[in-house]
Amino acid sequence: MTVLLIAIGNAMRGDDGAAHRVIERLEPAPGVVVRGELQLLPELAPEVARADRVVFIDADVEADEPSIEPLEAGAGAGTPLVHTITPREIVLLAGKLYGFTGRAYLCRLPVADFDRDGLSPAAEAGVEKAVGLLREFIR
Repeated sequence: MTVLLIAIGNAMRGDDGAAHRVIERLEPAPGVVVRGELQLLPELAPEVARADRVVFIDADVEADEPSIEPLEAGAGAGTPLVHTITPREIVLLAGKLYGFTGRAYLCRLPVADFDRDGLSPAAEAGVEKAVGLLREFIR
């Protein structure tokens, strides 16, 4: 079984880099592929399609606690007039273009401060909890 972990965010924007800190703290494991991305691009779809499970790890100002939630690929596609693509859209592309039949998840990290150097204490605490959740998820 292949698990793909995709950390999303800009480490130079304070808490936005929390996902990258998560993947830095995870130990390498057989069958686990780790990617760090500034933003999602359609070019990730083929790699997503090759995985049995994919977890998008991202900062979320609305999250109270770290969580790993199933991500359904169905509705919710965005508009072609924006310069970003969502995890849901990547999964949709992976399915339609490359036959992805695996399961997708979103790991939400609670964050608040994007105007600092490094992570806030709250984001650091969330990172530690998320690392534990992902270790269990990978097992």
